[in-house]
Amino acid sequence: MSRKLRISGSLANMLTLLGRLYRNPPDAVKEYISNALDEWQKADKAAPCVVDYLLAKDRIVITYNQAGMDASEFTAALRRVADSAKGELTTPQIGRLGIGIFAFNQVGRKCTFLSKKAKGSPTVKVVLASNSDEYDLDTAPHREALVDPGMRITIEQLSPGLFKTRGPFAPERLQAYFADRFDSYLRTGSLRLTIQADGKTLTVRPREVKLKPMGAAFSEVRLRRDPSKAIACTFWFDPTGKSTVAIRHMKVPIVEDVHAIQAYGLEESVFGGGYVKGYIDADFLEPQPARTSFVETDEDWINFLDALDTIRPSLEKEVDDLRKERERQQLTGLQRKAIQIASEILDAPEFQDLAPLGGLRLPRTTRPTGEPPKPTKPTKPPKPRLPRQPGKKPSGPRIILEEVDFTDEAQPDKLHSRFLSGKVQVNKLNPDFQREMDGSDAEKLAYGTLMIGKETIAYNDDSKASNEYLEKLLTFLFQAKVHVGRAATTGLRARGRPRKVLA
Repeated sequence: MSRKLRISGSLANMLTLLGRLYRNPPDAVKEYISNALDEWQKADKAAPCVVDYLLAKDRIVITYNQAGMDASEFTAALRRVADSAKGELTTPQIGRLGIGIFAFNQVGRKCTFLSKKAKGSPTVKVVLASNSDEYDLDTAPHREALVDPGMRITIEQLSPGLFKTRGPFAPERLQAYFADRFDSYLRTGSLRLTIQADGKTLTVRPREVKLKPMGAAFSEVRLRRDPSKAIACTFWFDPTGKSTVAIRHMKVPIVEDVHAIQAYGLEESVFGGGYVKGYIDADFLEPQPARTSFVETDEDWINFLDALDTIRPSLEKEVDDLRKERERQQLTGLQRKAIQIASEILDAPEFQDLAPLGGLRLPRTTRPTGEPPKPTKPTKPPKPRLPRQPGKKPSGPRIILEEVDFTDEAQPDKLHSRFLSGKVQVNKLNPDFQREMDGSDAEKLAYGTLMIGKETIAYNDDSKASNEYLEKLLTFLFQAKVHVGRAATTGLRARGRPRKVLA
């Protein structure tokens, strides 16, 4: 007959491990800002929540102006660890699990709380230590007492390396970290946050976003299967393709980048493609302990993914339209002309077997009637073209011709051009480019046109061997041009007797 037995273990070790669940030291100490904001949510919100960090050599001091806890509240919180009373509140809260008080374990080994509940109430002093299931609770002596309601948290016996130049608590790094985590509260003025270090005070401000806003239609999207719940989206278009989309709970990022979520295809969708920067707010989702992710096994999570899938097609189209517009704006007059000339040349019958570069739309003419010319040698069949959608006219050239430094190549000045991500890139470091750019507009135009042709031919060679020979041919061509130009300037001298010049 089976028996029920009680699990036992070291409570001291468990409490320490709970405090080390956070991703990194800054993520742990931001918990105290979240606690301050939770108290601010319960207050009248007439004044902003003010939090100050003091980074000293041997301690970190965090002070905020929101109501602290009295002795009975501290006792209750420490009696129901991982069973926070916040879940019973009707006011939305950032914290939910009751483990944030132990977050200091990721930074130091001792933490002292000075807490004042209200005007006229005493200051409570609570001391916690790593690897201990005991705490000290007393009324703070007069010299340590707080004047106004609030909380002062002092973390001591710090882990080594926190304040190094590249350490987690380097002031500028911490400033940027907090700016990202509390963007919404900082942007609305609900939170004022400062960091004091090395005699300087840094004010944490929201990062300036100079990108074009997008996705206005998705500022609120009700869940199809539960209309009482909604997601709120704030998006910008990033033409560099290097941005991320975060998923937030109570305006604080839980998933910093959708690439961190695997198996749902988000990392491969428009949300993870880099061209969208922003936030998806979903307060109905349940964060994991230490808010490292969300619980992905409940109905809310499935409904959340369904909502994203609903808005995805429209967002993809908006991104595609903005990318096209950006590409058109980036082209100079000469670059536009070079693309147009290359399109006209490649539309000729002798180039009909070449598939256009990805993104290049070439309006094809009808082949002359009659038998096509027989090839002089066997040729491989042309690459299949994507069928044009019914009712759509050719959109014209869409590739980008841009001039860049090939500093990422082993020999930066060797290549003339390359085709990358729908762009024909012309190497500004190549000596032929530098020479041609000193010439006339016609020479500049011919150079760009030639690079498009070269990349189109190389693109159609599955073996990729032709690219090297095309590069050599280009070098030969421009060297020949240099020699011919030099000869025309100085005059060619035949062997033997010099020619007489008639007067």
